[in-house]
Amino acid sequence: MTLCGCEGQPEANPETTKSEDTEIRAVWIYYDELSMLGEKENTAERFTEKISLMLDKCASYNINTVFVQIRPFGDAFYNSEIFPSSYYLAGKQGENIGYDALKICIEQAHSRNISLHAWLNPFRVMYYSKKFELAESNPCYEWIEEKSENIITTDEGIFMCPASLETQKLVTDGVREIVANYDVDGIHIDDYFYPTADESADRTFYKKYTDNVGTLTLDEWRRTNISALVSSIYSAVKTAKSDCIFSISPQGNIDNNLNSQFADVMEWCTQNGYADWIIPQVYYSFDNTILPFDKAVNEWNELNSGNVRLIWGIALYKSETEFGENEIKKQIEYLKQSNNYNGYAVFSYSYLDELCS
Repeated sequence: MTLCGCEGQPEANPETTKSEDTEIRAVWIYYDELSMLGEKENTAERFTEKISLMLDKCASYNINTVFVQIRPFGDAFYNSEIFPSSYYLAGKQGENIGYDALKICIEQAHSRNISLHAWLNPFRVMYYSKKFELAESNPCYEWIEEKSENIITTDEGIFMCPASLETQKLVTDGVREIVANYDVDGIHIDDYFYPTADESADRTFYKKYTDNVGTLTLDEWRRTNISALVSSIYSAVKTAKSDCIFSISPQGNIDNNLNSQFADVMEWCTQNGYADWIIPQVYYSFDNTILPFDKAVNEWNELNSGNVRLIWGIALYKSETEFGENEIKKQIEYLKQSNNYNGYAVFSYSYLDELCS
């Protein structure tokens, strides 16, 4: 079957990939897929060859947008004065590799009429399961050493605290740096906001708030913290480059966003100044007993008041292990008949062949 142009890519105008009338056909390319670990040589030529082959495959599937993860762990797949080079790019965080991976990605994407959105994880510093040595140049290094309130540690890893104004400024400054220095078509953040709902995570900051006669509950206050960061990023993007898209990919379960991640998706979908695109991860099958795919889609359609474009996140990685036959095809067909259909994004690049299986 042909879902997204498997039989060849039509001619495309570079400008139309940015048009509000264009169907978005996107794929997420995450850090493990970009990683240069294990490569025989780590050179600009080898990285260019690697990303070129990946983008050739994207083009063959008629993908017109890629979300490329350029900051997975408080690090950079680009030349930054704020964050150290990524362990996954350099083999050692902070090591100079002599080439600019993001610049190469942009050049190769644009030469194929593919829009490139720089995808970053705002708060994650380290997963214990993927432990590597932090560079001393990492802005979180001193905070960790000092056991600063700017850092949250969980059983899963180390994260920057969303309640910290210093953290919010650091994230926003990093976004501003990217948009100022690179011809990216968009900035994209994913669904990692508060890493835990535990009251200890931001107790000091919340106490300062209540001591100053703040009246919001902890959950309400946390949602304002995340929305403040989102608004700050949006403003930074639009000030630097007005036509640059800012998108967010929250979890598909609206209640989880509000009460576990403290991401006020209701506000973002109904008010200006937060995002251009919302890409809910509706990673469920039609027969899911907790939240069926069609129910999730309908809930998001009802939520959106037209302030944002809804692009639909699809779990392509589940097509072989969890989803039944033709599930992905049925999902895309259902989406195309929905009220707010603007396109879809699939996770992730490694599973692209499943689109036409």
